[in-house]
Amino acid sequence: MSKPVTAPPEQADRSRPIPFGEIQSIKPGDRAELCKRITAEDVERFARLSGDLNPLHVDAEYARRTSFQRPVVHGMLVASYVSTLIGMQVPGPGALWTSQSFRWPAPVFVDDTLTVSLTVTQVSMGSRTIKIEISAMNQNGKTVLEGEGAVHVLETASRPSEPGLSNQVAFVAGSGTETNRATARALASRGVKILLSYRKQAAGAEETCHSIISSGGNAIALQTDLSSPASIEDTLRNGQEHFGNAASVLINDAGRVQSGKAITELTWADMENQIAQVRSAFLCAKAVIPAMMDRRFGRIVNVGSAQSWGRPPVQSAPSAVASAALGALTRCLAVELGPSGIRVNMISPGMAEGDLTEVPERLRKVEAMQTPLRRLATAADIAETVVWLCSESSAYITGADIPVTGGGRM
Repeated sequence: MSKPVTAPPEQADRSRPIPFGEIQSIKPGDRAELCKRITAEDVERFARLSGDLNPLHVDAEYARRTSFQRPVVHGMLVASYVSTLIGMQVPGPGALWTSQSFRWPAPVFVDDTLTVSLTVTQVSMGSRTIKIEISAMNQNGKTVLEGEGAVHVLETASRPSEPGLSNQVAFVAGSGTETNRATARALASRGVKILLSYRKQAAGAEETCHSIISSGGNAIALQTDLSSPASIEDTLRNGQEHFGNAASVLINDAGRVQSGKAITELTWADMENQIAQVRSAFLCAKAVIPAMMDRRFGRIVNVGSAQSWGRPPVQSAPSAVASAALGALTRCLAVELGPSGIRVNMISPGMAEGDLTEVPERLRKVEAMQTPLRRLATAADIAETVVWLCSESSAYITGADIPVTGGGRM
């Protein structure tokens, strides 16, 4: 076997680095490119490393007797430059090449200068996977490699530092209940700026904001139709202009309504009236998610009902069904948004003081006596649970549904 063909000293690689680094920064259509001149030394080193000493690649005398008349560069040596693009540019450190399919339409020879290109075709945040198309052209504009592949973007195992609540902006969607107002006050006491929405209860919302401001906090109340995407967007935009920051905390609590009707007496309109709360939670989440993803920080807490836990009480179908749907939405959001630093949880209060004034006193006393802690929840009980789920103290909790029931649901 003769000595491999020699070539002039290798010229410096030319690359066009793109500072992506994280999957959140990568979008379909993003490209990266690397320009590389293949030298005889490259071929020799690759042959030693891979053990592929096929004379077509390393023996000039043998190669002259073929139709190519000179050594052909290993196809996988060319493919290795795709690995360079994946590991150093798109998506960069932490990338794991999981699948690939290559075609080599034309051979590559020593001294060829290749332009290797990578294009992102699809990004899946949930699985942290990107799909790519690959091509390489020689100095004559001829395609010498083409294909596609998939890349998984790993996450580091270390616990990231979680920002505190101070100076975050919370969108408290719905101020018609005492628990909503108590949640706003509890968050404000931790330094959170409060954007409180209301539809009809302007006096209660304004009173809550006044108490927050009187205590040194920052809060505004804005009338909002939580069934209207445009109204929600207007409220968030006005809140951002007022506070200087977009909302990074969302509390979805449109109230817990009890129908008091048997299934045989219910109409679908009764069901839709309650399920509309799930629609509002969905619309509010959709509105705040983009800014949360940009900041890689977000906290969403949905407030449902313990009636979806275990055996539901009689005549509670609308509330139980809506709360179950809200729980499913919570889990779906948690799965998809977790990689972006957004935690989504839910609480399911049982019967509480204050908000259910239409419930007969006798029934409330019976409920309290059947609860292991022998009392109903207060608005503060519910509010403090919400605050905890928003705080750094619950940094490793997402997708959870916590029953705030004093043991009435376990």
